[in-house]
Amino acid sequence: MVEEQGETFMIRHFIAAAAFALLGACASQGEQTASAPADRDCFRADDIFGYGIVDDHSVDVRVGSRHYIFTTTWNARDLDWSQQLAIRSTTNWICTGNALGVEIIGGQPPRTYPIQSIARAPEAPEAVGS
Repeated sequence: MVEEQGETFMIRHFIAAAAFALLGACASQGEQTASAPADRDCFRADDIFGYGIVDDHSVDVRVGSRHYIFTTTWNARDLDWSQQLAIRSTTNWICTGNALGVEIIGGQPPRTYPIQSIARAPEAPEAVGS
């Protein structure tokens, strides 16, 4: 009987240790997704402060002094630019390259425009002269 209780204690101890290890792994994985990938040009969706139309399938998004071009297969001119627009990302981070999970939402009733790709716009050349 004493031996049985000792085995039960060890099994419970092992299960508790495994549960804590699993929780620790989940917490550290969550910390990794909370920051931007180090090797990519990324920004938070909350940092966007402006946007404008470039052409039928391109939208210029302003983040600080930087500009990004969002490309969609939908006609971007169909968005109701007089209404408030939202740019949503499944991870809250938006990075150049494949835009999987990024979309623009706008209009009344709201329409969703999935984004296909994101590229950093070229820097404007500095004025030369006097």
